Amino acid sequence: MGRSRIQLRHLLYFIKIVDAGSFSRAATLIHVAQPALSQQMSELEESLGVSVLHRSARGVQPTAAGKLLYAEAEAIIHRIEHLPDLVRAHSEEVNGVVRLGLSQVLAAFMTAAITGACRSALPNVTLHLVRDTSEQLAHRIREHSLDIALIFDGEFAAGVTSQPLFRQQLFLIAQRTALLEQESVTWDALRDMPLVLPAHPHEHIVQTLLDPIFNEGPHGVTILVENDFWAQISAVQAGLGFALLAIGDLSHTQGGAEMKAVPLEPPVYMTASHITSAAHPLTPAADATLNVINNLIARHLDEQKIIGAIRVVR
Repeated sequence: MGRSRIQLRHLLYFIKIVDAGSFSRAATLIHVAQPALSQQMSELEESLGVSVLHRSARGVQPTAAGKLLYAEAEAIIHRIEHLPDLVRAHSEEVNGVVRLGLSQVLAAFMTAAITGACRSALPNVTLHLVRDTSEQLAHRIREHSLDIALIFDGEFAAGVTSQPLFRQQLFLIAQRTALLEQESVTWDALRDMPLVLPAHPHEHIVQTLLDPIFNEGPHGVTILVENDFWAQISAVQAGLGFALLAIGDLSHTQGGAEMKAVPLEPPVYMTASHITSAAHPLTPAADATLNVINNLIARHLDEQKIIGAIRVVR
């Protein structure tokens, strides 16, 4: 009897298991029962005729063959993900310059994916990226110096059209050596923690969440920095305190290996949206770029690539 064929799900699950470092954690992240996940990996190894995972009490690590498979599997998944955009771009021959703004937090974990997808799908489109606060990006949309912006929350009045993309859970950002045993942190516990917050904090976080806690008498020390994502990250890395940010994956952040994101309980979410001008229609290049971004985010949500993100119920 011949070997069974390798399925796309085998490769997807294998990547998730290697990234997670254990079957149990991968099963939780992708919402697949652990026995079923183990069965899928047994089928994959049987199809390949080699062992690709080394299992131990500490978790799993890829074997030498597994490391090769991981690199090839990522390349295969990447090409499949971008295949619709590649075909569409070839037939439409879209070209031009698109000015895209990203909020600082979204830029931290979405820049590489967005630029890669746009480069593959729209080779004749030049992407001009701007990173700033959500408020400043909305202002630039209104004054027509940006075509599209991806932001978190906010009421930006007339002149802007917004479309929700996903809801993102807030995390407590800490040095990796802190809170070693904790899987989550309660909001009440923030009273005793030194917090690193923007000097001009986001209204939703401060007024809705932190004011009631602080009004009861915080015991931790609050440190104010400029309204900049990297200033908050730098303060956390320096051991000055903890930050509250809508980001659950620090792997793409400079120095991210030194930090971790701990979910807050009960969970609180911020809404990521794309905004465009209400007065001026998008150019064909900007419209095609927005389509690529929407498709990319939809795939990322399907595959749970954005940690702490859930779909917007419409």
